[in-house]
Amino acid sequence: MCCICGKPVFVSGSRYCLRCSRFASRLKRLPHKIAQELWDYVRKYGYVCYYTGMPLDMFNPRSPWYCVFDHWAPHDQSKIVLTSSLLNAMKSDLSEEEFWYFIRQLANFKRWHTKVRKKKLRFWDRDYTLENGVDLRPQSCGNIRNGTCFFCGKRLFNNLTKYCLVCAKLAHRLQKESPQLSSEAVENIGRHIRRYGYVCYYTKMPLDVTNARSPWYCVFNRWNPNDPERKVVITSALLNAMKSGLSEREFWYYIKALADYKEKGKQIRKKKLVSWNRLYPVEDS
Repeated sequence: MCCICGKPVFVSGSRYCLRCSRFASRLKRLPHKIAQELWDYVRKYGYVCYYTGMPLDMFNPRSPWYCVFDHWAPHDQSKIVLTSSLLNAMKSDLSEEEFWYFIRQLANFKRWHTKVRKKKLRFWDRDYTLENGVDLRPQSCGNIRNGTCFFCGKRLFNNLTKYCLVCAKLAHRLQKESPQLSSEAVENIGRHIRRYGYVCYYTKMPLDVTNARSPWYCVFNRWNPNDPERKVVITSALLNAMKSGLSEREFWYYIKALADYKEKGKQIRKKKLVSWNRLYPVEDS
């Protein structure tokens, strides 16, 4: 029998069943003390998420419920816990306290339209301009044409470009990130900015357009990752990370489900994710 879970071993002479054997091979790259703590957790609770108690998938790296390792406090190697690929993406560079804080804030916004309150993040350390190997640093926008800015509608002063200084930098990033974006999608972004200003499409939170290291930095997000029309909206770097590979409907479903779990102890019901298409790299787990 397996020395961890008590199930039959997968081959004569082995100490583990097939599931525990695969998990043991992934633990080899971790320090011995951390590996022992994870084994103790598995013996006590089984292969379930540390944050939500949800059963984890141990075999399919494409599943949003695939078992992955998460730093309990970002960048701190002293404590590593088990969670799902989906929760790992949503938690991003947040501590556990910060994660549950924003889950509650977002759930209250969706249910009762209360304002989402920003909070200083201790561990956030992302430079959005250098993500995915694409240089998105602001470029010089040159001079500015007469009339109004194509995005924000503010008055311009000469006739060489169609954007103000702030919007010219945003347009440069949009061209770098999504060069195949349709003119209709670009117009939708401009329409949102003209109507609401630089605020998040999902939460109406004011966005930072200058500091790429801020969790509130203005970034582009695909409204539905599998949307053939490629609708793109603006949101914060933090919400972009939390939404990960989810559609808007899926995102709000899990925000409310996580809030109910934390506040009421209500079990989270898994939902098939039609837009999830991530392959978790096992060798990096």
